[in-house]
Amino acid sequence: MTDSHNASSGGVPLMEIAAFVNDYLRISDYSDASMNGLQVQGERDRVSRIVTGVTANVALFEAARQRNADLVMTHHGLYWKGADPRLTGVLGQRVRALAGMSLMAWHLPLDGHPELGNNALLAKMLGARNTGYLSGSYGSITVIGEFENPVAAEEIRSIIVRDLGRDPFIMGPQDRPIRKIVICSGGGGFVLGEDLPPDTDAVFTGEVQEHHYHLAAERGITAFVAGHHATERCGIRALGEFTARHFGIEAEFVDIPSPL
Repeated sequence: MTDSHNASSGGVPLMEIAAFVNDYLRISDYSDASMNGLQVQGERDRVSRIVTGVTANVALFEAARQRNADLVMTHHGLYWKGADPRLTGVLGQRVRALAGMSLMAWHLPLDGHPELGNNALLAKMLGARNTGYLSGSYGSITVIGEFENPVAAEEIRSIIVRDLGRDPFIMGPQDRPIRKIVICSGGGGFVLGEDLPPDTDAVFTGEVQEHHYHLAAERGITAFVAGHHATERCGIRALGEFTARHFGIEAEFVDIPSPL
């Protein structure tokens, strides 16, 4: 649905966008360290142009300002539970860089969403059917994907290189066919230590720790590690485009590169 009246009369109310996305992503279903939703309320109470990016930072805000954005939407925001909220140092610098724009952020709700979530979109990218979600340390955000026909590790690697622009680091066995793959974007290496379905062949994530290398080998799981940033570009971009279509406004994804 497009709200053409709001779009044609100078944008959409900021709070209407916040309420719509919060409801669509079901943020109340998640226990999250992130303060999801509207984090900084800027000077403009109506939104005509959105800029999206993975992580809230000064470079992204400057790029948004150059594009005359009213609202910035990110996956990693500025405010996390338990962190110092005082507007000093880097946090103060980042908020000043918003220069009147508003900021919204959604963390786990954007990882776990069945349509626009990072993990659902990564499964689609690989050509794996989403068969459900793994319940683990961070709730039901991790997709259990299954290929119709077993695929080789090299085939998965080639897709990641083509679509994410990253040659993944691969841990564990690489010489057997893969049918079931567990997908957890960003810092999802922790799933290697979780209770996985007994027939899990592979894990696809963005970031791991040193001990995960040994877990992959000892559990006989092929693990593809493609970068925290690279595996989480898709969700926020899709969310921005979806929101813009719904309200009849504009959205642009701005990639501030990170090799991690």
